[in-house]
Amino acid sequence: MREALPLIAAFGTALLLGWVMRRAGIIDRPNQRSNHDRPTPRGGGLGILAGFFLALALLPEQSPASGAMLAGLAVCGGIAGLTGLLDDWFTLSETPKFIILAVISLALAGVAGPVLEFGVALPWLIGLAGTGLWVFTTANAVNFMDGSDGLILACLIPACLVLGLAGGGDVGPASLALAAALAGFAVWNAPLLHPRGTLFAGDAGALGTSVLFAGLALRWAATGPDGTVWLAALLILPLLGDVLLTMAARARAGRRLFAPHRAHAYQLLIRTGSSHRRVAAIWAGLSLVCGALVLIGAAGPAGLKLAVFVIGVAGFTVFHRIVRQRAAAAGEDITQ
Repeated sequence: MREALPLIAAFGTALLLGWVMRRAGIIDRPNQRSNHDRPTPRGGGLGILAGFFLALALLPEQSPASGAMLAGLAVCGGIAGLTGLLDDWFTLSETPKFIILAVISLALAGVAGPVLEFGVALPWLIGLAGTGLWVFTTANAVNFMDGSDGLILACLIPACLVLGLAGGGDVGPASLALAAALAGFAVWNAPLLHPRGTLFAGDAGALGTSVLFAGLALRWAATGPDGTVWLAALLILPLLGDVLLTMAARARAGRRLFAPHRAHAYQLLIRTGSSHRRVAAIWAGLSLVCGALVLIGAAGPAGLKLAVFVIGVAGFTVFHRIVRQRAAAAGEDITQ
């Protein structure tokens, strides 16, 4: 029972604060890029963060090094969540958000990493910069993909569960706590009991949660056996892959890379008639496949870890291409 207490606390806190935020009056109003057509409460991500932080406080006593890492992770996630909350309330310009997230990414790279082995030994500064780029890219990918009910949950809950099983040490219990907090929020956001979610995470949830997950995956990559870095990336492939492949396609078409658009694969599916529930189910399936590949890779040598990563990337690339081809055949502009 004692081992389950942090998970129960994380789930219950996220569930309760989600109920509160539905009545708090912070509303996401549809615009031309939205995939929803009615005003919807947002800010549910605060429940995820609060649930995770409470669970951390209830975890069994850690070693000084693990305790310091988890405390640093909580601080970075909290600052990212606060930045997102301010953006939810006041709509911050892109420059301060970019600077804050870049600083958080480098700080977390130092706290949870950095990764200094990537086939060859890396100088510390190069490892720090590359690891910071991983955190920054992951946080932005989650934020970009947070546009369909339950989609982020469908990816991050399986990823956190797999990380909880494979990560061990200080990563495992914290990852399971994050999964529990996400599950509490899923009651309000995932299109399970209703066709559409009734509460959005907001930027507070997207940025805060993505930084927490990136930090835990980074910790595993930095402390795990050789080749674990490939598995950390594979965990979040359904999100990162859609963002990076869509950017590449838009670049080939001569589009401005960072201009607003609705060309991600999940958006193309919605534009061609798929429900939010179906899209979430597809990404959940993709995440479960990636999770299974991660568990297979974690049981073998570095060469197997790289092999399952390549298999995952190849499979997702084929899926992404099929979605785009079908959307184009339906008359959709697949680059805009």
